[in-house]
Amino acid sequence: MVNWCRKFAKKLVLKAEEHGYAITFEDLKYLRENIAKKENIIVWKLSLFAYRKLQEAIISKAIEHNVPIILVNPRNTSTTCPRCGAKLVYNHRLAICRKCRFIADRNVVGAMNIWSRSVYAYAGKPGSPQSAPAMNDETRGSGRTKDEGMKKVFRSIQK
Repeated sequence: MVNWCRKFAKKLVLKAEEHGYAITFEDLKYLRENIAKKENIIVWKLSLFAYRKLQEAIISKAIEHNVPIILVNPRNTSTTCPRCGAKLVYNHRLAICRKCRFIADRNVVGAMNIWSRSVYAYAGKPGSPQSAPAMNDETRGSGRTKDEGMKKVFRSIQK
């Protein structure tokens, strides 16, 4: 499993680097605390172990290849309509928005909301001016040169 995680992480990070993408994760720092409340604790521990191994492999490769990482708060990502922001109603796994008539699977809704939050975390609110200062002579305002690599880029958003 560890070997597969490393190979998959490398492929994913190289693809992100090639296209100039950032990698987004749900910020699941409180998941471990909530596991203790579950009845079938061993299943949760095993699934968390596999997820964490893959996440650690991706993060280490992303840092190695200077690919930005964004951590998004997963709260309400599958209960909020990605189109209009209204609360969704579920029929088994199918999410239905009564306001705008949006219909999708629960996982698709969560992925769409995580994507939109990562865009907000990385680029800011749509239509707002960029907060970064203008670059002078292709160097960064912090005194680093244009050829200097990125150290570690983590962004987190709480919504």
